[in-house]
Amino acid sequence: MTMNSRERVIAAINHREPDRVPVDMNGTIVTSLTRIAYQNLREFLSMPPDGQPEVSHFAMDTVRARDDLLDRYRVDTRSIGMGVPFGFKEERMPDGTLYDEYRIRWRKASYYWDVIEHPLADKGIGDLPHVPWPNEQDDGRYRGMRDRAKCLFESTDTCLVVDIPGLGPFEGGCFLRGHGNFCADFYENPAYAEAVMDKVTDTMILFWDRILREVGEYVQVVAQGDDVGMQESTYISPDMYRKFVKPRKKRLFDFIHSRTRAKIFYHSCGSVYDLVPDFIEEGVDILNPIQRSAAKMDIRRLKREFGKDLAFWGGGIDVQSQLPFSSLEEIDDIVRETIDTMAPGGGFVFFPSHNIQADVTPDRIDRVFQAAMKHGAY
Repeated sequence: MTMNSRERVIAAINHREPDRVPVDMNGTIVTSLTRIAYQNLREFLSMPPDGQPEVSHFAMDTVRARDDLLDRYRVDTRSIGMGVPFGFKEERMPDGTLYDEYRIRWRKASYYWDVIEHPLADKGIGDLPHVPWPNEQDDGRYRGMRDRAKCLFESTDTCLVVDIPGLGPFEGGCFLRGHGNFCADFYENPAYAEAVMDKVTDTMILFWDRILREVGEYVQVVAQGDDVGMQESTYISPDMYRKFVKPRKKRLFDFIHSRTRAKIFYHSCGSVYDLVPDFIEEGVDILNPIQRSAAKMDIRRLKREFGKDLAFWGGGIDVQSQLPFSSLEEIDDIVRETIDTMAPGGGFVFFPSHNIQADVTPDRIDRVFQAAMKHGAY
């Protein structure tokens, strides 16, 4: 039975086999093409140039691809993202760096932006009430969200995904305090770590409250990120995670589930195998990105142990060790083997293990999505 895109994704994330494996591209800021990769791909395919694509995340340089490219690869998703607040304008410094709403300072290095100044690095718990903070109720953030979601829901059959609206509790603490400072806080100043995470979590709940009032009736998936993994391990021990981070994420995900029937897509890079049971208990429905080159992140093991409780979104091919270096024939084989492993019983949406970077040649990008279409039928 042939399904439309919305039916296909809904079936997959509810652990039923659809007619073919759903495909994502720029449903979120962590399942996207970067600007140069996107422009190179359009040129390779002899498609009209998109000289100024819509940027979805400035630091990662990800863009929202035009519908003509999404249609070419039978992409099943469309993104619903927040806008720019009326009451904030980024502060650019003479040296080219800029400050965001949190007063995090960024500097462009090569293709991407790196954090070079953390606003809470030299501040204590008593400073928290006085630091600059985003205005969660600024109407500019939500301008057009409802109209876009309603239009896409009524005029297309695509799966609608609310893109990641902001920092998670752990990652937020790392950006605000600095990774080293914040991880040390769990041992040396746990009350401060908890206060920072509570403030970030409260902010995200306010964001989600307004977002879901705007679009909750139209969307099928809502995305939230909080990177807790590194290449070889988690940032902090699983015991520390369960004591400090897990209660905040459960509070956030419980709130989201109370306001929508949409499934929660949770993103964390790195080696997170040891925390997957905790993610399930927190209320995560979909895990992304499945960073296959990280320790313990074998897709067969993940599917076997957690495939009944979690859907997997991503991991179609590793963007670190495979996609930039494999031949076209090898890419086809990797995608086929991945689908053979992850697709049975549903629970899989296809995308590589993270954003497709600028140095990936367009013929490889094309082959990845051609292979997903070729091998994705049930």
